[in-house]
Amino acid sequence: MHSTQPDDLTVRLLEADRPADVVRAGAAYLAGVLDGFEWVRSRHSLERGKSARREVLQLEKNRWNRSGHSIRFTVASLTVLDEDLGSWRRANPNLTVRRPESVESIVCASSFLDIPGQHSVVLTRPEERRAALERFAAHLHATALPWFAATADPEQIARVAPDTLITAWGFAQDLIEFLVSSGHRLQARALWARVQEHQPAHRHAFLAGRTMAATGEQPQWHTPEALGWSACVLDLG
Repeated sequence: MHSTQPDDLTVRLLEADRPADVVRAGAAYLAGVLDGFEWVRSRHSLERGKSARREVLQLEKNRWNRSGHSIRFTVASLTVLDEDLGSWRRANPNLTVRRPESVESIVCASSFLDIPGQHSVVLTRPEERRAALERFAAHLHATALPWFAATADPEQIARVAPDTLITAWGFAQDLIEFLVSSGHRLQARALWARVQEHQPAHRHAFLAGRTMAATGEQPQWHTPEALGWSACVLDLG
């Protein structure tokens, strides 16, 4: 993979010396060789927005970065946010559980460290920075971008969402709410059926969640009970 970058960005990448400057130049360069991503300095992330949907690669710099010794940054996590889903949750508090306000619009998330392969890019030596970023971009194209794509089409989520997202302690409830909020109730039911098939050990917790819904209680976010609760209040069968 190779992409021609603006001359000023390439110059900044090659001439930067302070670790913070190197990381910022490297992140901006990396955004330019990924499909549609932009470097958002205020959030230290690479982000891609399509309508209400926002895909986020959260970056972390190494606390041990030192000029001439070691300079690197890591992709720490992957997150999908959807403002329409956030609006639906605010408008229908009886159909969702409480989440921190910062993730009110969350669809799903994952630690990038759980995905096999390279997680950091080393930018210590100026003459090696471009090649290192090009290789890392190729890795992200093969790993992170397919992860985002797996939840991009509501008609396909029930079938193609990674198993790691639909665990009883994961983001199955968030994905179900996303499908219901976007008018894809049949797909929400299909995803709920897949969750039950994959998580038989949590059957009693799912039933407990239904009981909580019937008695007006509300479970905690990211629990098996929350899944059963959602299946009841959203009438998923």
